[in-house]
Amino acid sequence: MKHYSSRFYKKNDVILQQDVEPDCAFIVKSGTVKTYNITASGEEKPIGFSLKNEIFPIGWVFSKIFRSQYYYEALTDSEVYVVPKDDLITYLRKTPEAMLQLLGQCIDDALHNQMRINALEQSKAYEKVLHTIHYLALCFGRDLRQDLVEIPLPLTQQDVANFTGLTRETISVELKKLAHQKIIMYRNRCYVVLTDKLDDLLDDDYEHQFVR
Repeated sequence: MKHYSSRFYKKNDVILQQDVEPDCAFIVKSGTVKTYNITASGEEKPIGFSLKNEIFPIGWVFSKIFRSQYYYEALTDSEVYVVPKDDLITYLRKTPEAMLQLLGQCIDDALHNQMRINALEQSKAYEKVLHTIHYLALCFGRDLRQDLVEIPLPLTQQDVANFTGLTRETISVELKKLAHQKIIMYRNRCYVVLTDKLDDLLDDDYEHQFVR
């Protein structure tokens, strides 16, 4: 895809509006792209994050939807390739390795979405936040050393609140609890997770059966 043009977006720039028919497929070259919905009352509800080499909106690329279901916004300064839909489909059909790589990404997404559903279904705020931190660390984390993982997403407390459906005040209280238990730290605008401490509170080991 390197011979296709790319577009640069600064943090918080909207890349694709909701309910708009895209004019191309987007492939993340660098940075992180946030997918979200806005409720009738104006609340932002994050859906997920797209990282390097991920395609969006994937449903439109494969003709499952006619318009973008959500908003796509640069969470960090980002650069994305812009590729004609037909060109991308032709490339995937002719390149089994690329199709298998995309299939692997889709399987990862399905597994990760199950983790997020599990987090959201927790009845207590503390458990919901704990499992959300587990989800973010496992799906997006970067190993700093053994048992220490950085979540390289510049998430504010309001972002975490939007992501869990809790209030910012509740999130502040629950994150302070996790920090007091030495499960998380906050530095350089990112959360750092001590996975050995996280293991002590989860039903399963931090990495469980996932391949990272």
